[in-house]
Amino acid sequence: MTATTDAGGQRGPFGAGFELFADMLGIGVATTLASLPVVTAPAAVSTACGQLRARSGGRRSTDGTGYFRALARRLCGPRGPADLLAGAVSVLVVALLAVDALLLRSTRGVIPGTGIVTVTLILLTASLAALCLRTVALPMSEHGWRPALRLAVRASALDPLGSVLLVMAVAVAALCVWMLPVLAVLILGPLSLAATAVQARSPNH
Repeated sequence: MTATTDAGGQRGPFGAGFELFADMLGIGVATTLASLPVVTAPAAVSTACGQLRARSGGRRSTDGTGYFRALARRLCGPRGPADLLAGAVSVLVVALLAVDALLLRSTRGVIPGTGIVTVTLILLTASLAALCLRTVALPMSEHGWRPALRLAVRASALDPLGSVLLVMAVAVAALCVWMLPVLAVLILGPLSLAATAVQARSPNH
């Protein structure tokens, strides 16, 4: 997950950009594994963003296990219950959206106006996805979800272009996974990097 450096501190032959790309893929796999219990997903992605933010600044662990150590400290620390609660709330929201989508599909052509409701549901889902990515990308999400969520809402209002970029990132990620399902193992890495990059250009940064 990390690249080597020589004795003088110089980076290897591939450069910092390649190192970050390799870190992104490795962290993507690690985040997917850490998210398998589902309720750990918000903490896992937030930790991934923190790791990518640190590694883009040249701060990385020498043994490549920094992600798992950071996540373990987080889930086993005093913030662990709050992280798991955030995961449970996320699961509930996703379940409600899925039920709404199934109901709309079953009533298509039977109840008038389902087309407008479908478009509204798609826009709501996209907006929530962008907001969630903004929230987990904030450094304060490692210490408290409520202030991070409030700041993410404010950033969304001040930086609509960033929200559009995040929606596009989610759409491209979904398309890639649909075309090549094996990419589901890696896709959380690029999404975490996209969220971190948008957060870095945010007016609140």
